[in-house]
Amino acid sequence: MAPDLRTALRLARWTLALLALPASGQAPAPNGFMYTCIANGKVYTADRPPAECANVDMRELNRDGSVRRIIPRPLTVEEQRARALEAKKKVEDEERQLAQRRRDRSLLEAYASEDEIEAARKKSLEGAEQIIKRSQERSLSLAQDRRRLDDESEFYKKREQPDSLKRAFALNEQAVAAEKKIVAEARSEVDRINERFDAEKRRFRELVAQGARPVQRNPEPDILLDPRFKDSARQ
Repeated sequence: MAPDLRTALRLARWTLALLALPASGQAPAPNGFMYTCIANGKVYTADRPPAECANVDMRELNRDGSVRRIIPRPLTVEEQRARALEAKKKVEDEERQLAQRRRDRSLLEAYASEDEIEAARKKSLEGAEQIIKRSQERSLSLAQDRRRLDDESEFYKKREQPDSLKRAFALNEQAVAAEKKIVAEARSEVDRINERFDAEKRRFRELVAQGARPVQRNPEPDILLDPRFKDSARQ
């Protein structure tokens, strides 16, 4: 006979014996319940949780032998860790979703249309573009200075350049390097701004396609409809 079938039969025989307890004169459990489990292939039963059931699922039975509830076994440390990680992931997912909803709400409150997003992009780019423009102008001036220094150095092909000329070359090179760094940083800022507005534009388009309603701007009323200025316009 298979082990699972033998165990089931033993449990069934115990249940029948439990039903016969009042007739045999055995006192019922103090709380009216009995506890049973199967551990190591054996059935353990008592009027309080048996020590042998400490690490397995246990049944709490009514006086008629029906199952009142299942008392699960204690979780192992690894199982507790797995559940804690699952709970942590759930909390983090909820926090990310909440943060995304807040960003979406802010986006819809900030812009009424994609045209407004492009207008905001243009305004945000003005500072970096001005920095690039001024730096390029300084670089042109530095290039002119370098040509003047090169022309002056022609007089010293067969003799050593004076210290003042050497310092002028060094300062010019340092200034050129500084301007290149300024332009590179400004262009990186331009890229960051464009990436941000590209992402906002994509998300705005997605939200509108899903049925979201962006902020509604009240159009400026026609001044000719204002009675305070209507007569003045006719004069």
